Amino acid sequence: MTRRRQRLVRLAILALLLAGLTAFLGGPTRPAPLDLAALGEGASVEQRGELSVRVRALTDAEAREVLGGRLRPIGIQAVWIEVHNAGARGVRYLPILTDPDYFAPQEVAQQLHGWLTPLTNAAIDARLAETSMPLYVPPGGTARGFVYTHADGGLKLINVGLLQADRAERFRFVARIPGREYAVQRVDFAALYGPDGRVDLDLEGLHERLKRLPCCVTNAAATGDGDPLNLVVVGEWVDTMFPFAGRGWRLNEPVDATSSLKMAKAFVLGSVYDTAPVSPLYLFGRYQDVAFQKARSSVSRRNHLRLWLAPFTVGGRSVWVGQISRDIGVKLTTASWYLTTHRISPFVDEERDYLLQDLMLTGLVERIGFSAGVGAATAESGRTNLTRDPYVTDGLRLVVFLSDRLRSPLEVEFLPWERPPGLGATADLLN
Repeated sequence: MTRRRQRLVRLAILALLLAGLTAFLGGPTRPAPLDLAALGEGASVEQRGELSVRVRALTDAEAREVLGGRLRPIGIQAVWIEVHNAGARGVRYLPILTDPDYFAPQEVAQQLHGWLTPLTNAAIDARLAETSMPLYVPPGGTARGFVYTHADGGLKLINVGLLQADRAERFRFVARIPGREYAVQRVDFAALYGPDGRVDLDLEGLHERLKRLPCCVTNAAATGDGDPLNLVVVGEWVDTMFPFAGRGWRLNEPVDATSSLKMAKAFVLGSVYDTAPVSPLYLFGRYQDVAFQKARSSVSRRNHLRLWLAPFTVGGRSVWVGQISRDIGVKLTTASWYLTTHRISPFVDEERDYLLQDLMLTGLVERIGFSAGVGAATAESGRTNLTRDPYVTDGLRLVVFLSDRLRSPLEVEFLPWERPPGLGATADLLN
């Protein structure tokens, strides 16, 4: 055997050994044979008229088997979707409503590629191309495939938006996924007030009750006022979650050793941690029931909000009282055991108004209004939160009623309550 041939044989053996080692360590593998329809076993199903939707979130082990690689380490979650259209008109599927930052199949395939595994890489490319969720479902037809969304742990909110010539439909699913736990999963909502523990109000009764709420969140001992309570959301639990998720808001992880370590790492590296824990603030004698955040350029900069289920309802619908602000940096403090905290932007109304725009873009807002809250605060008034960050506000609370059907912004009702300065023109447009 010539030396050249010996080198080629050695290289081939080395490539095989590296490929085997890569697979052993969790690298790419050739996808297993797949029956795409069979993945629907155990899927969540919802039917509305002639449309039927089935959804299932793959575990990381399933993704490695059927797609050829692990998705969680690269921050991706594969969602299997099937749409059956029994009607006489075609239907368009809109993946951007499932995740505003969804990943293209080719992008995912590239991230699953391994070194010196060209045949495996080609098999992965082929599998992801042939199993992508079609964007069109013909009359009397069925379409199924994968959509690639951001990775979630604990809960996955899956929104399937379908468009026909004269209407749009949204199907909502909540899937449980092994992995990280979100803080909200530790809350027993049924036990907060019991079956008869919340009083039901009419619209004017709600207005009066909101004006009597505390001005601000507090610390655990309720000995100091913090950020102003400037947000109220009306809607049932799932109805409340989906509009936020559809605009890129993420649930938060609980504060524990794992999340604290990830937070410290993100601080040091200046990276994004889009499910970072949120410090506890208090209302109704407990810290927040739900927290959402929208990451910006780093863990030090994010939009975030906290919500508490109120001890009253309006027209039988749940009311959530909240606080929203924008983190713009990190500072040292003795007010927390980990000696650091986020510094908020003093202009808290900007974040409140940002959220209003964000929710309006979902098409799921039914009514909006403003209620008296903390009271006006200027830069000269010296109002601060628990960590001595100053804030400026017109003192009002944004009140948003969420809807379960899509509607134009021009259909949104503006409640004739308090109005922020300069909002007259906007209110006239909404009336």
